[in-house]
Amino acid sequence: MLLDTSALVEIFRNPPGSPVLERITAEIGDEDAYISVIQLAEVADWAVRNRASPRQRVDSVKEVARIVPLDGGICLDAAEIKRARRKAGYPSFGLIDGIVLATGRSLGQRTLTFDRDFKGEGDCVLLP
Repeated sequence: MLLDTSALVEIFRNPPGSPVLERITAEIGDEDAYISVIQLAEVADWAVRNRASPRQRVDSVKEVARIVPLDGGICLDAAEIKRARRKAGYPSFGLIDGIVLATGRSLGQRTLTFDRDFKGEGDCVLLP
């Protein structure tokens, strides 16, 4: 399962045993976790904004998720996904969102997210 950055942030924000963390863990189950390499920058950015150690947060993500590099196919698909999502009425769906979704699709994986901009995508698990 590919973890959107919103899911990673919820993992950071919620203590072990919390309902949110339990739900994330249940959705992932025995599946391997993946992220796009570009999400390492998003995690570092989140950490800086929240006065946490960027290196610690990035290192913790690397321990639990496989890092998927960008390639030309993912980049091309991401642009098309962004265009389609914006046309569907999600004006804040960004290119990085497209990269995340395209990365999951390139692996045949579902994407776990808390981001409402992914609503309606059949291969996304949108948590409340």
